[in-house]
Amino acid sequence: MTTAVARLQRARAALERGDLFSAYDIATEQAGTEQGVPDDGALAYVEVRALAGMGDWENGLRRYAEAGLDRAGDDVDKLALLGRLLKDAAYAAAPELRAARFAQSCEAYAAIFAQTGEFYVAINAAATAMLSGDQERAAGFAEAALAGASAAPHQDYWAAATAAEALLILGRMDEVSAELDRAVTCEGASVSARASTFRQLSALMGKAGIGMDAVSLDPIRPPRTAHICGHMFAADEESEARNAAQIADVLVQERVGAAYGALACGADILFAEQCLVLGIEFHAVVPFDEEDFLDLSVRRGEGDWEERYRRCMARATRTYIASAMRYVDDEGQFAFASEVAMGLAKLRATQMGGEAIQIAVWDGKLSTGLAGTGADVRRWLETGGRSIRLDPGPIRRAAGGTARTPAAERPSRAVRVLVFTDFKNFSKLPEPDMPRFWTEVMGRCAAVLQSRLQHVACQNTWGDALYLALDDVRAAAEALVDLRDILGSSDFGSLGLPPGGGMRIAAHFGPVYELVDPVTGRTNYYGTEVSRAARVEPVTPPGQVYVTEPMAAAIELSCADSFACRYVGRMTLPKDFGTERIYRLERR
Repeated sequence: MTTAVARLQRARAALERGDLFSAYDIATEQAGTEQGVPDDGALAYVEVRALAGMGDWENGLRRYAEAGLDRAGDDVDKLALLGRLLKDAAYAAAPELRAARFAQSCEAYAAIFAQTGEFYVAINAAATAMLSGDQERAAGFAEAALAGASAAPHQDYWAAATAAEALLILGRMDEVSAELDRAVTCEGASVSARASTFRQLSALMGKAGIGMDAVSLDPIRPPRTAHICGHMFAADEESEARNAAQIADVLVQERVGAAYGALACGADILFAEQCLVLGIEFHAVVPFDEEDFLDLSVRRGEGDWEERYRRCMARATRTYIASAMRYVDDEGQFAFASEVAMGLAKLRATQMGGEAIQIAVWDGKLSTGLAGTGADVRRWLETGGRSIRLDPGPIRRAAGGTARTPAAERPSRAVRVLVFTDFKNFSKLPEPDMPRFWTEVMGRCAAVLQSRLQHVACQNTWGDALYLALDDVRAAAEALVDLRDILGSSDFGSLGLPPGGGMRIAAHFGPVYELVDPVTGRTNYYGTEVSRAARVEPVTPPGQVYVTEPMAAAIELSCADSFACRYVGRMTLPKDFGTERIYRLERR
């Protein structure tokens, strides 16, 4: 098998299990440069499907046209993807525009059905007709879809799910549940497929005023995503067996499909092992330099924890390095990693349309510090999440602490949102136009920041650039989007700037040193994460706000009601700073 064919298969597999970030990364990596995959749009199809699943229908439509998927001949999957993108646009539209948008999607599906006669195109035409308010047209397409699905020679998931959806639209409620029960036993009943059907049936039931208890959607309900955490403890067969059993029970009872967390000795590793036994995705989050983490959080448990750690790491679906920095006696580094893991769990749940929960092996004692299981539970509850406590029972806690130097000797540390901006083409600005730039552009930036000064812990400027540190994620997200919007209304041509200019805005979230600058006498921030933030700004397009994955996770955890982070992909950062998963910040 060629590398290219294997890559296409991996992209499709990621798509089917609902791992849209990985599907997008695989589909777009070195696209079109390998041998073995015909230039038939297969990778572009996966790319656009992933964009649609992530809610980025605008870029999905753009890529659909660029890749020529509308010229796919008789490839019904590629043709029908246009209707899917228009349907996503309808879901995202303002209420007063939604019916017209669904009608537009219906027209796209209707045209494709007329061309292909495929039953699953007909059912989407039926659904979008119903969501647009055209019940008569919906019933006509539903009858055609039901007839086609029932006569299909291969009764896979989509045939059964189509029949269930058609029966619901036709009001034959007593037959829907049986078809859903049959669907999940059929070939093709992937996580992604079930989640798609769940979303559409939920919307149709809401439109028709059907109570959610009229038909049980449990067979196709998306799996939950879990943030897992718990106490570190020393190796002990009895306590390990007891805790492993209750972890396995709750993972099954809660229908967990993916879990995110660290891999410390004790509860963390038990969680990972049980996930791997049960076929649940496990995503490992390493807080900082791995060798330091092993010393502080794995080897202290004695026994074979390190060997088990390495086995879990080798089999993890994905490994996240929250920060590549060394441990510097800062418990905020652990708290930061927990924040990232929680946000990533919520990002995945949002993709799947399921619930994000927390499962904690915890003695119930609240923590007053920044880090620890009690602190993680407190933070999760603060965001409105549901946390499930598993009593660890008698355990022998791992020896030692995390501090290497006395508190009085340690420099001050904090977790901050770090912002860098730069105005592209500023160097080409004619000298006479600089005062007006200072007023029209930098003056507008100052106005945006003025109303949020209580959250601006540090600010600096030189020429066209800004450097900011903020202590609140929501306030930072509001400021970033407001900066983009207020500068987007500027007439840069009147300022003497050449075309293509504009403000590039980038943000990161991480632990930093908080010190008084010996030169300026003001509070400033230093460290690895400041450098990491600075490397994102040069790859940001003018007029956009790009954020790192830790910042996207923090936004999802703190203010997903107001802001969304759309995945851009893996980007190579300048000055040999490696690659970073980058997101585009938008207001919902």
